[in-house]
Amino acid sequence: MNPHAVATRLGVAALAAATAGALAAGAGSAHADGVYPLTSCLAASPNIVDMPYNPTRVIVAQYADDTYLTTEFNSVWVGMGYQSSMRLDYRNLRTGQRGTRFSTRNVSPPYTGTHVFTIRTSQLGRGPVSLTLATTNRNALISIPAPTCTTVITVR
Repeated sequence: MNPHAVATRLGVAALAAATAGALAAGAGSAHADGVYPLTSCLAASPNIVDMPYNPTRVIVAQYADDTYLTTEFNSVWVGMGYQSSMRLDYRNLRTGQRGTRFSTRNVSPPYTGTHVFTIRTSQLGRGPVSLTLATTNRNALISIPAPTCTTVITVR
């Protein structure tokens, strides 16, 4: 199995387990903030005949002092998949705090690809935070940039 797929699956599973465990234990500092839609991210897959690259949402979860931002993308071309490199720029609309994070992931069917960003909540700042995602997807032959897309999340 692809080591990136294993790491991604383990990371997402650990986040889900930690959040669920804290919620079940009654810990007040863990909660899922929600799902925020993305628009205009649609791009051709570098595999051309594959599903298009189309992350449709950012899933936000907060636990302890960290905020987790997750996007998902798919491929159905078994055995090939592709690599996705994303730049995430964030800016707190209330405080002006800003920063940039990078993520490179592979998607190999039948698994969903994810970009997961872990950011200290104090670095994001509380309140409305604008996210801008810029992605380039590639296989062994070609690279295809996706349109830049944005959303605004709320950090508690």
